[in-house]
Amino acid sequence: LSVLSKYGLADWIDRLGLEVARDLIKGPTGEAVARLPWTTRIRMALTELGPTFIKLGQLLSTRPDVVGVSLARELEELQEHVAADPPELAKRIIEQELGRPVDEVFAEFDEEPLASASIGQVHRARLRTGEEVVVKIQHPDIEEKLVVDLEILNGLAFLAERIPDFQIYRPMAVVAELRRTLVREVDFIRELRNLQEFRANFQSSPDVRIPRAFPDLSTKKILVLEYLDGMKLTEQERLKELAIDFDQVALRGAQAYLKMIFEDGLYHADPHPGNIMVFPNGTIGLLDFGMVGRLDDRLRERVQELLTALVGQDSEHLAIIVSEVGAAPISLDRAALALDLADFVAYYGHMPIEQFDL
Repeated sequence: LSVLSKYGLADWIDRLGLEVARDLIKGPTGEAVARLPWTTRIRMALTELGPTFIKLGQLLSTRPDVVGVSLARELEELQEHVAADPPELAKRIIEQELGRPVDEVFAEFDEEPLASASIGQVHRARLRTGEEVVVKIQHPDIEEKLVVDLEILNGLAFLAERIPDFQIYRPMAVVAELRRTLVREVDFIRELRNLQEFRANFQSSPDVRIPRAFPDLSTKKILVLEYLDGMKLTEQERLKELAIDFDQVALRGAQAYLKMIFEDGLYHADPHPGNIMVFPNGTIGLLDFGMVGRLDDRLRERVQELLTALVGQDSEHLAIIVSEVGAAPISLDRAALALDLADFVAYYGHMPIEQFDL
């Protein structure tokens, strides 16, 4: 409540234009919060509230349809900028989980993490057998923190459901989805199984690389994977220097997702730029399989029907499928939906591709 009220008060000062009060409320690094854009204030509040709220922000950063484009872009800053634990703490978790000293497991272990996210951090290492690996280590007590935070979020969502302005965002449903996601994501054994399934699905693909896992060195709290020596999509300058064909990368990414959705029924559900790698030959690699989505045969058929109806400009059939696949409210005006879809299909159906604003 203190964190939310601090940023809420800064918002109130900003709206009223109280110049004399703008410098009263300071952020964690000393900046005057009321002088910052409202989107930045929301990001800072989520960061100060900790891992669960950071994760909520990360999920919402991929949903501009829910929070708007400007806030979604600001929340993208949360994707990899999370404080790391000290190296001795990371090593202690490895030793507790594997029951032996770090030096016995790894010939080399880089104490400086490659990245730190809301659930854990990643260190580069080399096994005694010579393989270059990355070690994903959970932040200590993260599971206990998540349980408490989710209870708080549930209470806030319960209150938000009673405020008309918030009802359209379905806060209770968002928190329920967040709970399901996080409970799965803090179990690295589940991520290991996901990784093995993806690797099997893409074993014959020359365009997509999935890292090999080391099950004997992985537990619920640590995960050891093959190190992929590529560049992340976020490293655009390096990619340009190597004259990477971006059109080809985009095509491979699109084909990989079409395969995941329509052939495998299992897709990578956290495809932000930090989780996608590009190699000098233009092939792509996928990282972080804590969040995945599954489509059963029936839903895949319905999505295919939806695309067929779009191509055939059959707005009536489209309205039926959209109503069945989506969580349509009882009060939905299906006739109005069909009219809107007919207008949408007519507008885009004959548009030249160069004019198409995706």
